[in-house]
Amino acid sequence: MAKRLTTIIRREQIAEAALALVADQGVGALTARNVARAVGVTAPALYRHFPGGKADILASVLDLLDDVKAEGIRQALKEPSPALTKLRRCYDLHISVVERYRALPNLVLSDALWSDETHLRERLLKNHQRHQSEVAGIIRQGQTDGEIRDDIDADEIFVQFLGQFLTIAILYSRRGDMIDPKTQAEANWKMFVRGVSP
Repeated sequence: MAKRLTTIIRREQIAEAALALVADQGVGALTARNVARAVGVTAPALYRHFPGGKADILASVLDLLDDVKAEGIRQALKEPSPALTKLRRCYDLHISVVERYRALPNLVLSDALWSDETHLRERLLKNHQRHQSEVAGIIRQGQTDGEIRDDIDADEIFVQFLGQFLTIAILYSRRGDMIDPKTQAEANWKMFVRGVSP
């Protein structure tokens, strides 16, 4: 029997349960009732803390994604390192997230976010723009320092950077055995560095 929610369940716990559910059963299985069952609480207890149901659960997933991105940028910016070293720190953190939360691309690219919950779509876009601005800033510093080629716009290099781990994330999200994330991540990084080095 499910227990009542007597302590505050962290939003991260809800996000992780939602992602595990999607990995096992697909986006269609993402309901408040299923998530409540996955974390071992009653559905009414979950609704008391997440009155928006599925929308609040999706917001928790975005919170988790935002926290990871912010932490990666924070760690990269505090290092007195060359730009490519900073970018590698961000890249490695994203790859670790891909491995831990295999279903994340399925949710982030789903109609549940892009069509059904427009306020979450706007939030996702705003956070992506902030992430792009911060990473492009690291790239521009690398261009100024002569470490990264300056004949390509920093924002265009950012899109290429993003593609290095998004392709892995999408393939890995479909089936865990379709691709070895670590091996492919290393290969992608080497190609990226060759492409952006002067």
